[in-house]
Amino acid sequence: MAIVTVAAMGGWALSSWTSHRISVQASRVAFQSDSLTHLSFNLLQAVPHMGQYLLPGPPAELINQLDRDIEGLRGFSASLDEQLASLVMASADPAFHRELEAIRLLSVQVLRNLERTAAEVRSAQARQQPVSSAVLETMLSDPAITAIRRHGEELSTLQRKLDDQRDTLKRKENQALRTGFAFWLSGLALGWLVGLLFAWRTSDRILKPLLQLEQLMKTPGEDVNTALQSSTIKNAPMEIGSLMRSFLKLVTEGQELTAQLKSLASTDGLTAVGNRRSFDEGLSEEWSRGLRSGQPLSLLLLDVDHFKLYNDLYGHVQGDACLRTIADVIRSQARRSSDLVCRIGGEEFAVLLPETPLAEATKLAHDILATLDAMALVHGSSPVVGWVTASIGVACAIPQRDESASLLMERADQALYVRKGRLGRHGVTVAEPSADVSVELKTEDAQDSSVPLR
Repeated sequence: MAIVTVAAMGGWALSSWTSHRISVQASRVAFQSDSLTHLSFNLLQAVPHMGQYLLPGPPAELINQLDRDIEGLRGFSASLDEQLASLVMASADPAFHRELEAIRLLSVQVLRNLERTAAEVRSAQARQQPVSSAVLETMLSDPAITAIRRHGEELSTLQRKLDDQRDTLKRKENQALRTGFAFWLSGLALGWLVGLLFAWRTSDRILKPLLQLEQLMKTPGEDVNTALQSSTIKNAPMEIGSLMRSFLKLVTEGQELTAQLKSLASTDGLTAVGNRRSFDEGLSEEWSRGLRSGQPLSLLLLDVDHFKLYNDLYGHVQGDACLRTIADVIRSQARRSSDLVCRIGGEEFAVLLPETPLAEATKLAHDILATLDAMALVHGSSPVVGWVTASIGVACAIPQRDESASLLMERADQALYVRKGRLGRHGVTVAEPSADVSVELKTEDAQDSSVPLR
């Protein structure tokens, strides 16, 4: 845009300079024309009209007429010398100079002839003799007078040429001014056009990517990587692309840190399974999903039997190792990706089983106890058996809009309470809301019972 502006101003300056030169030249031509007009007028007044000398009259009147013509020619010659000196500086036309020089020489010759005639007339008057007709005829037949008049006509022709030249220069001056204005106006229009194109290009290559980057900064998410691959960012200047990649790196690192923090916030630090917060969130989400799908949602609550006695006997370090082993056992049996294993208390675990009917949930509870019994982790102070055992409460429900997720938790907790209290530890108790009676199934290694819990 600066180049266009400079070009426009340069065109305007060149046109102005050309116009100024033409104007100076036109002024010079006008000065020459005015000088020629003045000289032609003076020449017309100074050249004697010979017919007046033929009029009859006394010699004194003839002498007076001759004296007036002599004075007129002298004044014209002086004026011509002055103007000729100035015109030599103002004009470069050699024909013009030649005509003026010829007129000057002829005027001098005519002046001498008039002075000689006047002297002869005065001599005749002094002798009181009439003026000889030969003297007047000689003066009247002076070829210089005819030549000076012819050169006067040449001056008139030159004056007309100068007038034509002045008109031509005036037209050129106006044309130069119009050309300069056209240059300036074209440059202005082109400058606006270049400015608009530059603004559009700036908006397309710089402003749009910056606005997109600003929007992504306000709401960063998964769209950052997609935006980085868009044509808007690819066509952006290298600096903006680098800024976008740096922002993507920060967002990715932030997302990783957020995921780590979220994982730490929802993971039990000892057993590496979910914590109570993770369980509460998972229960609420799965209950809402069950409302939409109409599928059953099952819950297992597991409590390690007499774990306080285990800690008192073996110490907290061994107790922590025991809890990690039990968490691994539960996780090894709940293999589906949707199954959620959490530690919700000191020695209490919960297993959330989406889209799982009661029979499958009950079987999973027995499998957990069977695996734990097979491991036979020594528990020397257990009043049940000589190894680590657990009690499990099982509940299942199809989520309803007039019920809450806490109801499933309460029923599983009541089933666990019944198992740990009335039915004895080391077994599985299932809460069936449709059952009217409690049925106990006793086995050698565990007790399985279904109890009505309303």
